[in-house]
Amino acid sequence: MTQDDDSKLEIEFIYSETCPDCPPAKKILEKVIEDFEGVNVEYIKVKNASEKLKKYDITHIPTVIIDGEVAHVETVEEKELRENIERKKEEI
Repeated sequence: MTQDDDSKLEIEFIYSETCPDCPPAKKILEKVIEDFEGVNVEYIKVKNASEKLKKYDITHIPTVIIDGEVAHVETVEEKELRENIERKKEEI
């Protein structure tokens, strides 16, 4: 594993294709991560996320998990997401 791999921030975005809140949340996530290097986003359809739903006790979508910590549920605000990513990047 290289140093670059070690500094990657992992984000998981759990969504549904029928969720009205998911597309705007995805747009905000994609806009915010453009400003950060070393961020890997995995988009996971809720129907394929049963283990994650149990592990994190997720009952609403969209859900954003940043480095193993549920950071946003149902709503994704740009300012808050940016702050959460910055905080997590500092911890790396």
